[in-house]
Amino acid sequence: MGQRKTQPARRMAGRFGRSHGVSGFVLHTVPAVLYVWLRHPGDFRRAIEEIVRLGGDTDTTGAIVGALVGATAGVGAIPPEWLAGLVEWPRTVGWMERLAERLARQFPSEGAPERSGPLPLFWPGLIARNAVFMLIVLGHGFRRLLPA
Repeated sequence: MGQRKTQPARRMAGRFGRSHGVSGFVLHTVPAVLYVWLRHPGDFRRAIEEIVRLGGDTDTTGAIVGALVGATAGVGAIPPEWLAGLVEWPRTVGWMERLAERLARQFPSEGAPERSGPLPLFWPGLIARNAVFMLIVLGHGFRRLLPA
């Protein structure tokens, strides 16, 4: 395993015919993300960059690898500049951290889970943000229907 673990993920993916992009199909996704996670279990940046460079369904594979490395290495492994550049209005990095802490308290090592209400969020902002995204996506889609 040591020799194979040092091979780039692209070479491994090529062995099952996916060297030009990993699809979202479970038989393609799972081996690729597990391979990359095992190559970089504590290096969030390298793991995400390697799986994204494989191409294909990068939002799915990146999310899975990110979850695995995050569970292994913790939130501190996420590059600070990636968090600083995150724009997810009306949610903020702080709001997401509070949500993660609340979720972690639902699975205590001892005792009963903590019960609490929903985390406050300016929900009208989600409607406005999603309306803007919908216009961008529809505009892009209709533009693609026009001749080149």
